[in-house]
Amino acid sequence: MLISQQDFPSIKLPKTLQWTYPLIDQISKKFNPSLNHENNFPCIFARRVFSLLNFRFLTVNWCKDQHTYDFKSFANELSSFLEETQQSDENINNIEPLIVLFEPVKFIFSTHHYEKIFFDSLQYLIDHDKIAWNGCLPKNPNQEFWTMCFSGVQIFINVSHPNHKNRNSRNLCDTLVFVINPRERFDKFAGNNKKGHKIRERIRNNIDKYDLISRSPYLGHYQDGDLEWPQYMIPDDNDSPSTKCPLNFNLVKHQ
Repeated sequence: MLISQQDFPSIKLPKTLQWTYPLIDQISKKFNPSLNHENNFPCIFARRVFSLLNFRFLTVNWCKDQHTYDFKSFANELSSFLEETQQSDENINNIEPLIVLFEPVKFIFSTHHYEKIFFDSLQYLIDHDKIAWNGCLPKNPNQEFWTMCFSGVQIFINVSHPNHKNRNSRNLCDTLVFVINPRERFDKFAGNNKKGHKIRERIRNNIDKYDLISRSPYLGHYQDGDLEWPQYMIPDDNDSPSTKCPLNFNLVKHQ
């Protein structure tokens, strides 16, 4: 289910989505500068979006009978969201990042569990994408300029989960969370130019202050050729290797 931040306080969710309320409350407390004062969330864009009530939330329920998440609904709602973003203007005040919330499940609690859900989610998107990928995009995530693509839109995914103890900036609430932005918008305001590098460096300096550990060595600049995949889901320390990509791209359609 897609929910706007602006509508969330007044909306009455069905019983199957009651789990959403405390999680969005946790996220709101993270982004709200009036509650954090000297230790504001490091991403200046996230704080701005929150203040403008521009976040969108997408809930993904656990299907008990199938013993998996409802990836079909996730894909359909994500496609609708991305279609809307392509129709909106380029005013920075109108940017609407998507926060994907996965229903907490008692037996899903380890980092390995969260990694598997992340992989399964992306594999489902790849296998069920109805629109061909841009022919210029490589299929190999270990190749420079690869990026995830869905419904004809290149996207950047920031993965958060509660097992991040050092990286507070990657622990938004008590469940697995994806923050998804169309890459075109992402690069427009923090792209491969002097201004873009300055903004990214400012955010990463903020990360160094906010987290209990310095920024991940896997954070780079996509347009400089730094790999995208390792930046999606980073380790909680600076010594562990990056997550290997198990995705299969055999079903990807290319233009």
